[in-house]
Amino acid sequence: MKRYHSRRDVIAAAAMIVAGSSGVARAAARTVPEQFDVAIVGAGLSGLNAAMILQDLGLKVVVLEANSRAGGRCLTKDAWHLQPDLGGVQIGNAYARILDTCRRLHVKLGPGSHINAPYAFVFGDTLVPAKQWSSSPLNLTVGPERAIPPHALGGFYVEQRTPFKTLDGWFDPEAAPYDVSVAQWLAKQGASPAATGIIATSQGGVPLANLSVLRMMQEATRAVLEAQSEVSRLRGRDQFERAALTSQHVVGGTSRLIDAMVASLKGSVRLGKQVDTIDLKKNGCELRLADGSRLQARRAVAAVPFTVLRKIAILPALRGEQADAVARMPYGNQSQVWLRVKRPYWEDDGIDASMWSDGMFTLIRQQIESDGKRELMSVLAFGANSRKLDGMPAADRGRLAIATIERVRPSTRGQLEFVGAHSWETEPFSGGCSHQYVPGRVVAWSHAMGAPHLGLHFAGEHLRRFEVGMESAMESGERAAREIAEALV
Repeated sequence: MKRYHSRRDVIAAAAMIVAGSSGVARAAARTVPEQFDVAIVGAGLSGLNAAMILQDLGLKVVVLEANSRAGGRCLTKDAWHLQPDLGGVQIGNAYARILDTCRRLHVKLGPGSHINAPYAFVFGDTLVPAKQWSSSPLNLTVGPERAIPPHALGGFYVEQRTPFKTLDGWFDPEAAPYDVSVAQWLAKQGASPAATGIIATSQGGVPLANLSVLRMMQEATRAVLEAQSEVSRLRGRDQFERAALTSQHVVGGTSRLIDAMVASLKGSVRLGKQVDTIDLKKNGCELRLADGSRLQARRAVAAVPFTVLRKIAILPALRGEQADAVARMPYGNQSQVWLRVKRPYWEDDGIDASMWSDGMFTLIRQQIESDGKRELMSVLAFGANSRKLDGMPAADRGRLAIATIERVRPSTRGQLEFVGAHSWETEPFSGGCSHQYVPGRVVAWSHAMGAPHLGLHFAGEHLRRFEVGMESAMESGERAAREIAEALV
């Protein structure tokens, strides 16, 4: 018997077919990776700068950031008292890329960065005023060292003795004789055991035998050349005026610059996107993410610290000096405790407000803001001490810092209030606050580690050549973008 279908049956059947086909389409869409010209891993300054340049060239760019925020080690704590920057603070007058980006994106700058008040010194539980240091029985340094404050001994033995006259001198093969450990350099310069111990305390926790002095010399050369260019302009001015003339800061915190850079990328920055694998193929790259998603790009940029990159599978694997650098580059740690200063305790005891200590907290820095406010103190621990601190709840770190300071400096009792705590080493997508070099590897690593690996390019502050600080991150992002532009545009 011939069966007749009602109009309702036909419509229902058609709807089922459409629904089924759309489900197939959705499933297919889920299996087809998104396509981009460039995929950038990491939304710090280097990754964002590379993305902005490539976007301006008309390329389709995506920036994948594993964290819930952009900025990397540029971080303003907006909810804390006076909104301190925990990284990426000072903008030097030679930071051309940073200054130009602020101008183009209408990011407001203010004169001067904060400076730290002068230091007194703490050995054990004894506070030594700066004017008494050279004659103090606790000063075990010898000869000319005795007149050098503990926090300045590194400058005395390294920064003041850099042999380089150009910004890229450290990058030349001729720099190899200086690619020795800080411990070897200090011994060659005749540093006393006491001076060597003090410098080790201040160096971020990595043993001096495991640190190349060449990186310190690179930073020193930049500082020396900048100072030479500013001599006439700074003559006759006090330290506050000099700081205002030689640096600037982002009004509202450096995260405002990050916000503006992200906004300029028009939705290209994706947060919470952790990359597990970068698979380099003949005609491009496939990036596989922790959430199971995939995307494809003609080129990729790894703009993350090596502490993070070494956890990402790269196929085919890196080789030679480049692989060695990614696997072994050491990073220092800096565990920070921030305190609010309720009243000027330094006026009560007549001693300089900041302190260098041989104890749990190496640097106790009372900040003088660009507008003259003196309401914040940053208390820093390094190395093994920082890791002990990081194992404690934040509030306990604050209580320990306050108790430690009050014990050695009675004028601070009842005058300090916990604001917050932070550690770059415990940040899973930072893994430390500053890169270092293994002795004997600087020249080889610095030439190899930033070279493109098939379709993968590299950026980050650790790939510096001419610059330091935030500007070096921008420099490396620009270099990666230029490499890609030469290949694709």
